[in-house]
This record gives sequence, C-alpha cells and structure tokens, in this order.
Amino acid sequence: MKNMIISAVLFVLLLAVTACQSNSEFLKENLNGKLFPENFMKNEAELQMMNTGLYELFTEAMDRPYESMEIKMASADDILGTGNQRQYYNEMEINMDISSGGDADIQLGWERCYNCINQANAIINNYKNAADAMTEAELNGYAAQAHFIRAFTYFWLVRFYNNIPLVLDAYVPDNDRSMTCSKAESIYELIIDDLEFAETWLPVRWEEEPLKSGGGVTCGAAKTLLAKVYLQMAGFPLNKGYEYYALARDKAKEVIDNAGEYGYALRKHFYEVWDPYWVPYATTPDETILWASNSLNDYTLRCPNPSRPIELGGWESMVAEMGFYKRFPEGERKDFTFVTDFYTEGGTKHFSYTELTCKHPCYRKWWADDLSEGWEWNEDGPAGAWLTDMDQTADWYSSREIVMLRYADVLLTYAEAKARTDGPDDLAYQCLNDVRNRAYKGMGTTEASLSGLTTEAFIDSVVWERAYEFAGFEYSARWFDLQRLELVETATTEWRDETEEKYRLVKPYTKKDYFLPIPSKEVRLNPNLANNNPEFE
Repeated sequence: MKNMIISAVLFVLLLAVTACQSNSEFLKENLNGKLFPENFMKNEAELQMMNTGLYELFTEAMDRPYESMEIKMASADDILGTGNQRQYYNEMEINMDISSGGDADIQLGWERCYNCINQANAIINNYKNAADAMTEAELNGYAAQAHFIRAFTYFWLVRFYNNIPLVLDAYVPDNDRSMTCSKAESIYELIIDDLEFAETWLPVRWEEEPLKSGGGVTCGAAKTLLAKVYLQMAGFPLNKGYEYYALARDKAKEVIDNAGEYGYALRKHFYEVWDPYWVPYATTPDETILWASNSLNDYTLRCPNPSRPIELGGWESMVAEMGFYKRFPEGERKDFTFVTDFYTEGGTKHFSYTELTCKHPCYRKWWADDLSEGWEWNEDGPAGAWLTDMDQTADWYSSREIVMLRYADVLLTYAEAKARTDGPDDLAYQCLNDVRNRAYKGMGTTEASLSGLTTEAFIDSVVWERAYEFAGFEYSARWFDLQRLELVETATTEWRDETEEKYRLVKPYTKKDYFLPIPSKEVRLNPNLANNNPEFE
C-alpha cells in the first residue's frame, strides 16, 4: 500500500499539471525539481489541479465494477452472486473462506480507496500553502471537499473491514512496517471531524463548472452523510445506542428542515430517480444529493452488464434472491426494480426469468445507460427499448451520472432514528409514508400509508422499507443495515428462499464474517495488519 500511495499522488499531480495548458510554464520550470505537496498548492490554480485529481480518484474508488470490496454485498439477502460469470460473488453469498481471486479483488478496491485518502490528505495537510493567494473562506472550501471525500472513503472502508489503518499523512516511508490497524471507533471519530468541517465550509450548491455538473460535494451532502454515520455507529459493532440515534435523528431533521434551501425532494415516481438521461441541476428540487460524474471510459458496477443475464451479454453480479423478490411489495417500485421479462429483436423475441441460466429476476436500476436512445418509462410502465431491444449497449461502461446519496435515505434515517429514541412522531410517519406511497403509485397517493403502529412495528417497517428502497448495489446497501442491526444470521437462514445447491451456506455466519480480512498482499508487506478483527475470534 505504501509504495502505491506515493506513486498515486505523484501520478495524479503530474497528470493534473500536464492537463492544465494555462500552467504549461509551471511544468517546464519544475521538471528537474520535486513535485511534492509541501512545495505545491501555493495558489488556486495548483489547488484546483489537486482537487480535480481527488475527484477522479474518488470516482474510481467508489464506482469500479467487480474489483472491489463490494463483492461482500452478495452476502446480503437482496442479492445473489450466481457465479455464472464471476465466481467470487457466489463465494461471498455462501460464506466461503475468501479465495485468491476474491482476495485480488478486494486488494484492488483497497488500493483505490487509499489512493483517494492519500490525495485528500495531501490537500488537507498543505492547502494553507496558498494562504497568501486566497481568502480563508476560499481555502477552507477546497479543504472541505477533501475532508468530505476522505470521510466518505473511510466510511466505505470501515464498514467493510472494521479495524483498518488510519492514515493521516500524504506519504509513508517505504521502510516503515510499524503501521497497525486502528480501532473502528478511531476511524469514525475522524469521519465525524471531517464531516463537521465539511458541512461548515461547503456551499449549498455549486454555480461554476466543473463542480456544478461534475458531482461537487455540498453542505447538504455532508449533513446527510453525517446522519448516516451516526445511524451506523448506533448499531453494531460500536453499539453506541440511544445517544447516536438521537444524533442521527437531529442531523437528518436538519436536512429535512432545510430541504427547500438545499433543493431536495422526492421525485414523483421511483423510476424517475434512475433516468439515464438525468442532468445535474436540470430539475429543482431533486432527489439526488450526491452523484459520481462518469465519462465514457469509466468502468462502473452501476451500468448495463452487472445486472444483465448472461443470455444478454451480462455478468450477473446482482440478481434477486427469491425470498426477497417474493416479499417485495407490489407497485411501481417493484415493477422498475426488477426485470422479469426480456424483449429483444424488436420485441419479437420474449422470454421470462425462469428461462434464464440464473433462474432469478435481475435488477433494472442501472441497466439503461445514456449511450443509446429509447429507454423510456412512464406511469403505465416500460416502453421503448424495454419492450423491444433490451440487449442493446451491453458493456461495462456508462457515462451516466451515478447516484450515491438521495433524499429518500434522509427521510428513512430520520424515521428510524426518531422511533428508536422517543417513538415515531407525525414527521416520522410522513417520512415513511412518503417513501411507501411513492413506491406504490407515486407521490400524492395515500394508499400505502401506515398509522397507529407500535414503536417496534414502526421500526420494523422502516428497516424493511430501507431494504426495498435501496435494494441492489446502492451505496446505502442492504448489507450495511443487516450488519449494523446484527441481522446477518437471520437474513442468511430464515429469510432465504433458495433450494439450489449452489446457494447453500458453507458455514454459518459469525460476527467475524461481517467483515473482510485485510488483503493478503498488505499483510505480507506488513504482518501487523494480520487479523484485523481479533475481538470477534
């Protein structure tokens, strides 16, 4: 990891300098010198270069296809890893000991995340080099973006691994083998500090490019993520309970109370959230709070191939577990979330999921991309390519914007946290019912509303609503909820409805199985990183 970290920052730095034509003289003047953060970032142009590189690393870390920790999400009850195209998803599904192939995947994900963290560290530790050229507010605006991205990336890592190295410096000497895994609580403390700084100095929205349309992080995103962090900390493994549920409640309500200013609201229909032709800020208010801006050359898990059946050129990284599919409430959301009928050859060829090799419904959310026309959906259901040419544009690429945080998450975070502190109030019911009704027939309907539940029944309803709303490789993954609520064992036994031999558990889940081991390459380089979760032995 250490050699890789150093190389990554220098590469991104050189790339950013090279790409900036207006600063070509800077490159010429420094070719024989050292490009290190301590003698860089002395003006806004140089900070912008580092910031651009940071966003590129962040997108790559968060949105790669299969070479990442996200293979662990196949352990949840909403997704099956069929193994028909990539075996490692099935290995996670049945709780096998991690194989060499799976280990190689998580190694690459690990490296990309620490590349991103290292770039953020470089900015955070050196942005004040430009103090003579910029105002404090301008400087802190750049630092706030780095703090947010570092927090998001560490939050991503800590939920997959629990105890991990806490790296705060831009460079680690090659001969340093003293680094150890920090306790998860220390990681969370840094995440909170980062997000508190970010929410103070980030804008409500960006008015200038490239941040306006390129996924620039905002104060609303920082507050939303902070509420999610508190919710996670309240449960396993930190088990901080009431105090942190209260913090999650209050932070989520802060976002709700300011939704008008931030420009947040649920879209009228669930399928509208996944419009492949969506353009940032084209519609306000909107549901999207944070997104990754992709180019055509970006690999991503959230594109056509991962959820396509192999018959249509897909890799089946996420298909629906049958028990989850059967429990899923009827309505517009179910119709859009899953693909059960497949149309090709201009609509003349039709077959159902029972005729597929995988024998399961597939996920639809990221199936359509913006590279081809005709992906149409309306209140009457699928139209256009969904009924004629579902095999078009089957690849690992997509330039569509990838939704990472959305307003529905804020509403359900408040509803759960409020209920777990002092019981549900009218706002908690409204939050839950708005999501439920939108899922059934669209905003403005009331047919799916709940009322008069016990606190326990209300909480159970919210947890399941989160499962349905964020099913299928969303960033607010079902896996993280099962983990924090210690429901993995129940979900993988009582809630499963799989009879095929390939989906039978190899061994029962234990608390240690909630987390990944540190990749073996990192352990070979530094044996101190072995057994990152001894408390669960």
